[in-house]
Amino acid sequence: MISIMQKEALTILKKINEYSDDEALTEFLNLVSVKGIENALNEITNMDKKYYLKQHPYDIYYSKHDKRYRTYLPLSDGRRKAVTSVSKENLENKIIAFYKNPEEKSKIDTFEKLYPLFLEYKGKETSLANANKLDWVWRTYYKDDSIVKCKFEEITVATLKIWFLDKISAHKLTKRKFKEMKSLSNMLYDFAIESDLLQRNISRIIRNISYKKFEFEAEKEAAQQVYINDEEEQIICAALKQYDKTGNTAYLGVCLNFTLALRVGELVALKTSDFSESTVHIQRQEIKHYEKPENGKIKRNGYEVVPYGKSPNADRQLFLSSGAKQFLAMILNANEQRGFHSEYLMLDKNGERMKNDAINNVLRRLNKMIHTPQKGTHSIRKTCISNMGESKALSNEEIRKFAGHKDFSTTEKYYMHATASFDNRADAYEKAINSKITNVFKRVQNVET
Repeated sequence: MISIMQKEALTILKKINEYSDDEALTEFLNLVSVKGIENALNEITNMDKKYYLKQHPYDIYYSKHDKRYRTYLPLSDGRRKAVTSVSKENLENKIIAFYKNPEEKSKIDTFEKLYPLFLEYKGKETSLANANKLDWVWRTYYKDDSIVKCKFEEITVATLKIWFLDKISAHKLTKRKFKEMKSLSNMLYDFAIESDLLQRNISRIIRNISYKKFEFEAEKEAAQQVYINDEEEQIICAALKQYDKTGNTAYLGVCLNFTLALRVGELVALKTSDFSESTVHIQRQEIKHYEKPENGKIKRNGYEVVPYGKSPNADRQLFLSSGAKQFLAMILNANEQRGFHSEYLMLDKNGERMKNDAINNVLRRLNKMIHTPQKGTHSIRKTCISNMGESKALSNEEIRKFAGHKDFSTTEKYYMHATASFDNRADAYEKAINSKITNVFKRVQNVET
């Protein structure tokens, strides 16, 4: 039985070589016999790309000014439109999308029709994981809604803004959730412009909606975001006891992370070769793996380690404190005693790389043991970064680099909290507020006496 991908390959061979059905099938089978099915399909896909790129009359060039690849696309009225991308591959994908099936463009006149092409494009431009997140937003706010069935020219700025306001009200959206919803609209319009279906992105024109329209999002207290008072010590002590009891090095991973402030995906992707005598190089992460089977529906399929972090700033060298060195030595010793020789540091009972679920699961147990609100591994990260800030021993720049953020404003706003409860800070408040007023009361008392 011929799969969908094989049918597409036969269609490509017929198109680019003007083959008959039999000739295309013969060529396909010859390629498979020589290269294997996967390599044959990849080669035919590359043939398809070259076929469309040959139709492109303009040069692709790199602009040092804005560090982007640039070219032009011809418009139907004889003019041309500039298109850019940060990578040559992405720009070529835009060119291919422009020339591929031009007769179909006239049929794409609504966002409902455009969306499947957009999702396919996003899966290639970014990742299937990102496409899956966007698909959740589509299904939650857009799918089957009347506005996505409207023709492009029927949607005005006013129409779209009223629709946004109605969605904010119906879903009781916070400002953060609305931003997530609107970003898909922005991207859909961008894609329509890149596909030469529209000339203007009216979604990006709409901004500055009154804060009064949004649902209030209460800020979490510090006790819900970081380990306060002596909770950090309690967690580490409980983790060490559980490690002695179970031999599960995930408990040691929790301890180690209180000294490194890693994202959990970074923690379980650590390799022994990342460590030197005094530093550790953070350079990769575990992410969820997604695949797109023949039915076209993106689905999650396990985890994978990728050679990059959450952002360019996530690649960093971290100082190993004495505590970090102790926990590291315990993990290495445990792996050696069990006869494990993996390149990865965090290993499960079978000697395989530990997944993030293992760390999250033991942390949930530890939270219950010390009777604190449930806090995830990101709370460990915030606790460590908050401790660095409270110590006053490091500069803002040093803390920013340790956290792996682009700007210190991100570190300060979202990751630095008071690690002592309100009650335990009474003396500090008293000193800060009444340091001068106290002297006033003393003088008044002296006068009265």
